[in-house]
Amino acid sequence: MPDKVILIIEDDLHIGGLVAQVLREAGYLPELVRDVHAARAEAARGLHPAGVLSDLMVSGSAGPAQLAAQLAAIFPEVPITLMTGVPSKRRAALGVCHDRVIEKPFELEALLDSVAAMLARA
Repeated sequence: MPDKVILIIEDDLHIGGLVAQVLREAGYLPELVRDVHAARAEAARGLHPAGVLSDLMVSGSAGPAQLAAQLAAIFPEVPITLMTGVPSKRRAALGVCHDRVIEKPFELEALLDSVAAMLARA
């Protein structure tokens, strides 16, 4: 899906940069920010991404269980996928019940598949 803006929220710039590079090479238009505050600022500037990829444990969030809802409030009707190294049982214990999650470390093809699936459900 070329020319689709994907917002990446990732505080580890190495990971965020790699994700952005892979998406760019696949024809997407990645926008990388470090935290929820920066994502909110981008929304205020008029950014309306086709999808959001966010690290689960990111600064500025109300907590892992609330992150997806918090991002949905900033970007209404925009699909969200969470990226995390937190195992599923631990996520459940934290109250995370979001249905679109890609577990780190992930294969690059799995990342692209996840983004395509996220956009298809939009």
